[in-house]
Amino acid sequence: MTSPLAQPPSRIRSQPSRIAAIGWTLIALLLTAPAMAEPQPPINIRWEAPSGCPQESDIRDRIQKLLGSSRHDSQLRAEGTITRMDKRFRLDLVVRARDLVGTRSIESSSCEDLTGAAAVELGLLIHSAEGAGKPTRTGAQTTALPPVSGPEPSGSRSDGTGGQPPQGTSAASPAQRTPYDTKVESEAEQQPPAVESQRRWRALVQAPLFALGVGPLPHTTFGGGLALGLEHAKWQWQLKALSWQRQSVPAPDFPGYGADVARIAADFSACREIRSSWVGFSPCLTAGMERVSASGTGKDIASSTQNALGMTAGAVIQGRLYLASWVRLLAAVGGQVELSRPRISIKGLGSVYQFAPAALTVALGLEWIL
Repeated sequence: MTSPLAQPPSRIRSQPSRIAAIGWTLIALLLTAPAMAEPQPPINIRWEAPSGCPQESDIRDRIQKLLGSSRHDSQLRAEGTITRMDKRFRLDLVVRARDLVGTRSIESSSCEDLTGAAAVELGLLIHSAEGAGKPTRTGAQTTALPPVSGPEPSGSRSDGTGGQPPQGTSAASPAQRTPYDTKVESEAEQQPPAVESQRRWRALVQAPLFALGVGPLPHTTFGGGLALGLEHAKWQWQLKALSWQRQSVPAPDFPGYGADVARIAADFSACREIRSSWVGFSPCLTAGMERVSASGTGKDIASSTQNALGMTAGAVIQGRLYLASWVRLLAAVGGQVELSRPRISIKGLGSVYQFAPAALTVALGLEWIL
């Protein structure tokens, strides 16, 4: 008789196999669960910002919230840097896709706003890159549209095409540009001259200049001239020349006698501009020289002209209204001290007038940027 507890040998050997399979399945699920639960970073980003501004983890979280919980595999690499500029902040954003590079620079009074703008830009780029990354067949060749705005200089591509589109494809038309391209162009067209680059040397011409002077002669006088200068970053250096209207100075003790006095002044100034949007202010220090010409007037006075040189030093406040990127409206108010006070005298009559110790000048004109 066969025992009721006896089982076929083959059935007894199959139970360990089932148990091992179930065990390996559980181990595999446990190992892959964290990877499945943890979302992959949507973009490879390096972020630098001053203390008090959102850091790299913050912008990663913002991008992830904009994209949602779905998985995003992007080949984009981004580098964002926020720098403090006096009371404002500047964002420099560089996005790379393979051998293509796109750049963006924005200024704002809030680094929080700059971080938000960068997150939106990168979110749009990731969406457009995923759409453009899907292969499109053109003839017999399959290509993918690049997601970034423009290529590097010719010859920098690694595929040997010299920066030209692959054969069988054409350059992206305006309708094919990514949202990043469109936003860069539209904002660049609308940006005021206030955010133009201030890091290169530029030549300045102030002409025409109209001036009103109080002192060092006894009467208010008008003048005109021009100035040449250089500008770099927030600094300006100017060489200005003004020709003042001739005026008659009467001799105080001899009615009917006096002197006709003319002045030509030249000064050098160094200024540092403080700018906000369309308006700029530049405090300046000046040092100059003036050429004084005087000739006596009156009965029996020989008509001869005498010249003298004087030295001045002072300070000026210049204000600018930015009309365009190449022209500004300029207004300046300055005071100067007469370091050497010329004295006007007539032979036989004595002293007629001595220059006042200080003078005030108000100027108005246009400044051209070359």
